[in-house]
Amino acid sequence: MNHALKLALASLLLACSSMASAAIYHVDIDTTSLEGQGGFVALGLNGLSDSPWVRALVSQYRGASLGAVDAGNTFNAVGQLQTTLQLENTLPNQFTQSVVFGKKLQFNIEFEGNNAPLGSGTSFAFSLFDQSANALLSNDPSGAIVFAEFTPGQALDFKSLNTAATITPVPEPETYALLGLGLLGLGLQHRRRSSLIKMA
Repeated sequence: MNHALKLALASLLLACSSMASAAIYHVDIDTTSLEGQGGFVALGLNGLSDSPWVRALVSQYRGASLGAVDAGNTFNAVGQLQTTLQLENTLPNQFTQSVVFGKKLQFNIEFEGNNAPLGSGTSFAFSLFDQSANALLSNDPSGAIVFAEFTPGQALDFKSLNTAATITPVPEPETYALLGLGLLGLGLQHRRRSSLIKMA
């Protein structure tokens, strides 16, 4: 591997290691059994006052026709589901919006935070409710169908509470960059060997 490639790889690794911890996931919820039914989606990201900082960014929402935001049950949330919705655990928060369910409901969520070893935990919940505020597709008391738990000093625990929901990690740009650099290095090494064989 030549010197320039080694330097580029070292710089990229240093940049990646200095970033705040972040994780991106794609969530896919099969709502075929609810198709055409009206209801609500509700999201919240909450922790106690001594919880390490966590932010959730919800984007690329699609699959259930959105109605009005429920102003009485929405507070300390920035943005909207049609574009990007941001929640932070620095204040109690919730976002609730009416929907008409379709076959699938999908969104991406990025969690950013400080994984400090001390303090209290934070939880994120995405819930589905009917028009009478009864939980849909979940036996969880809060109606959550996907749930994330942030425990200080431990890895994020993000799970589905129903087989209708799947959670898939999304590779971050740095992962693609590292893969690209690795392939470039292999290509350069192959080229160098080919040149040496021709000269022999």
